[in-house]
Amino acid sequence: MNNDAAIIEGIYDIAFPEVPTSLHRWGRVVWLQDIEVGSKGKLLSLEEGVSISTNLSRITNIIKTLDQLEVHTQNSIYKLRLLPRELRTKL
Repeated sequence: MNNDAAIIEGIYDIAFPEVPTSLHRWGRVVWLQDIEVGSKGKLLSLEEGVSISTNLSRITNIIKTLDQLEVHTQNSIYKLRLLPRELRTKL
């Protein structure tokens, strides 16, 4: 799942999955890098023309459907909506 693009729909604490965290990141378009179980992936984004890299803690589980991705790390759960390929080239 490298270079896929997604929108962050939610970030939750792994210990309290019903409690939202990092609300300032919700809705952000990100590019996925090194999203594999056992790795420490990254979410790359642009904010006001500046590249931002969010380093994830070690990934413990990935749940993927046709258009959604849930990434479980040692600390958080990231809920992402995958963008269709035709939209990715326009970003």
